[in-house]
Parts: sequence; structure tokens; C-alpha cells
Amino acid sequence: MADVFGKLKSSINRGITTISVKTSSSLEKTKIKTHIDTLEADIQKLLLASGELSFSIWNGESTDNDKLISYYESVKSKRAEIVELKTELSTIDERDSKILGAEEKEVPAGGCSCQNCGAVFDEPVNFCRKCGSKI
Repeated sequence: MADVFGKLKSSINRGITTISVKTSSSLEKTKIKTHIDTLEADIQKLLLASGELSFSIWNGESTDNDKLISYYESVKSKRAEIVELKTELSTIDERDSKILGAEEKEVPAGGCSCQNCGAVFDEPVNFCRKCGSKI
């Protein structure tokens, strides 16, 4: 009887940990994606401004080459920051996989896997033998 309660407690703890990690990661990822969107919008504004300035220079209306160079440098730095942020997104996914122990296991033909804990079985089963969830 104690073993059943121990398994139930373990399953509940695992579920709480999963929810906590995924919620935290979701918030982190949303912040990063929002920052990426902001940087991409800034890049579009800078490219538009640099295009207008380039035309003005070409048309002889302006000679402000330094400002044009600063636009291009700013675009370059924002693009580099986007690459770093995308790498950070991948790192969060890898970290979550390690924390949650989520290793992809191939399901054999005719077998099944548990959506709750990821256990893989060679033959179809109605309930997971590891965590007891209905499959």
C-alpha cells in the first residue's frame, strides 16, 4: 500500500516539476521572442532610413556618409544580437530536456508510449507500467 502512495507522490511531484519548468521556460522564451521581434522592427526602420539617406546622397541632396555608416553598423549589431537570442532559445529547450529527462525514444512497430512520462512499450497497453497513466 505504501508503494502505491509512493508512486502516486512521485507522479504528482514529477507533474508539478514539469508544469513549473515549462511555465518558467515559456515566460523566458516569450520575452526573448518579443525582443527578437522588436530588434527586427528596428532593423526594418534602419534599413528604410538608410535607403532614403542613400538616395539623398546619390541625388546630391546630402553628403552625410557617416550617418549612413552608423545605420549599417547598427543593423549589423542588431542582427548579431538576434543570432545570440536564437541560440539562447535553443539552449532553453536543451536545458528543459535535461531537467525533465525527456529523451526521445523510438516507439517500436505495434508498440506505444506514455504521453505523461515517455515510457515506451513493445506492445500496446492500456495503462503505463511506469507512472500508471491511461494510454
